[in-house]
Amino acid sequence: MRIGLDVHVLHGAAQGTSSIWRNLLPALPRDHTYILYSFDPAATRAEFPGDHFEHQRIPFKQPHLRIEMLYPWLARRDRCQVFHVNYFGPLIGAPGLVVSFPDVLFLDFPELAPLSRRLGMRYLGGTTAHAARAIVTATEYSKGRIAHHFRVPPDKITVIHDALDATWTTPGPAVDDSAIIRELPARYVLGVGRLEPRKNVVLTARITRELRQAGLTDALVWVGADDFGTAAIERQLREEGLSELVVRLRGLTTSQLQAVYRHAQMLLFLSVAEGFGYPPVEAMAIGTPVIAANRTALPEVLGDGAWLVDPDDARVVADAARTMLTSPAVREPLIAAGRARAARLSPAEAARHTADLYARVAYARVARGSGNGA
Repeated sequence: MRIGLDVHVLHGAAQGTSSIWRNLLPALPRDHTYILYSFDPAATRAEFPGDHFEHQRIPFKQPHLRIEMLYPWLARRDRCQVFHVNYFGPLIGAPGLVVSFPDVLFLDFPELAPLSRRLGMRYLGGTTAHAARAIVTATEYSKGRIAHHFRVPPDKITVIHDALDATWTTPGPAVDDSAIIRELPARYVLGVGRLEPRKNVVLTARITRELRQAGLTDALVWVGADDFGTAAIERQLREEGLSELVVRLRGLTTSQLQAVYRHAQMLLFLSVAEGFGYPPVEAMAIGTPVIAANRTALPEVLGDGAWLVDPDDARVVADAARTMLTSPAVREPLIAAGRARAARLSPAEAARHTADLYARVAYARVARGSGNGA
């Protein structure tokens, strides 16, 4: 098969969608040809050099023209039998259209996103969902929400859990040698994610302040770029006297990020809405204990590998965090359970299920004898 993959998200701010592709692409079966469409083919070629990959440039970034006009032309020019996009795809003209929706959180929690993102998801995401031959998402939770919001049959949606590559489950020695660790406080609680309202940054800082006052930690290290709502979050941190407690890190390499995870006392992940939740899975894989919110997809993904708490109950969160830092009898079994849970998220398994889906879409298209539409 010739399979077109829209991987333009690899060249932008770090986000869950780019992590999905980076973990999946190296594991895809080599008996197919994958055309990687990106803004920087030289970069994708350096990162994914296999001879089963072709690298093609997306010549412009304007999203509406790129998606509706350019993608169908590229798919047909390059003889794609399947064309896989993220969130938004062309309504007609792309053979075997597959769309990934990591989540539709903006539709369930409209207060967590600007109007433009909500409208884009509601209308462009909805029309893509109906045009696509198949929909991919990472959890049963997200599958249910996609079916609900877009009014598509559940059997059109395939759940393929996101994966972590071997550098997370068996990291190299560079993890412990990273110079970035020497620049951080000796003891720190970790938060990971873009600085946006759903990540519960202020509550995380409040809990960290309690822990510091108890002599249990020194700071909150937060890894992530600015996003919608960052200015309001930073203002609230200043008003509550929390700013000096928070150390911000941006643009880390994978090795640096692994080092920051490895040396953290714990990951405090109080996000109120996740379609999957890469940071706690990464922490579990690296051996860092996790306290996470018991909301949306997180219980499904994390299971017994993390301590799940109600993010609306600050006292419960603070008590759990204090126990995590003072009780090896709690901490050590949780670390072991987290490693085991993360190890189940195999890139090979995700790639096999993904390739099987591509084959079903391509076969169905041939069986219909149709070369038009999606």
